[in-house]
Amino acid sequence: MAYNKWGVSYNSIKFFEKALSGHSMVQSFERKGDINFSIIFNNSNEIDVLLVDEYCLGLAAIYRALDEFDGIEYIVTCANWNGYTREAKEFGKDNDLGIFNLGEFMGALYSKNPKEYVKKDSDGNPVYAYKVA
Repeated sequence: MAYNKWGVSYNSIKFFEKALSGHSMVQSFERKGDINFSIIFNNSNEIDVLLVDEYCLGLAAIYRALDEFDGIEYIVTCANWNGYTREAKEFGKDNDLGIFNLGEFMGALYSKNPKEYVKKDSDGNPVYAYKVA
C-alpha cells in the first residue's frame, strides 16, 4: 500500500472519493493535494477538507495540519472507528474548524451548517467519536 507523509493509504483516499461521489449533496470534488479536497455542494457552496488517518485525532495533529495546509475548514479522520479527543473537538468549535470521523462527516454534508453537525442517537442525544489519547 502506498502512503503519503500523513500515513493516509491510497485505499482510504479512494474510499473517501467513492463516498463523496455517491453523496447526494455533493455536486463535485477535486483533490487539491494528495489528502486535501475541495468539495462543491449542489447549492454551489464549497468547502476545503483535509483527510487524515488518526485513530485519535488530537491537538498536535490539528496544529500540524493547519501549519501544512492553508485554508482547510474541516479535518476528517478516514474511518468510523477513528475519533478525536474532547480537546480537539472543542478546538474545532472555538476556531471554526469542523472535526469529524468519516461517518459523522458524511452526515454533516446534509446539514445547512456542516461544522455544527452533531450525530444523534435514537433518543436524540448527541453522540461523539471521542477517544482517549
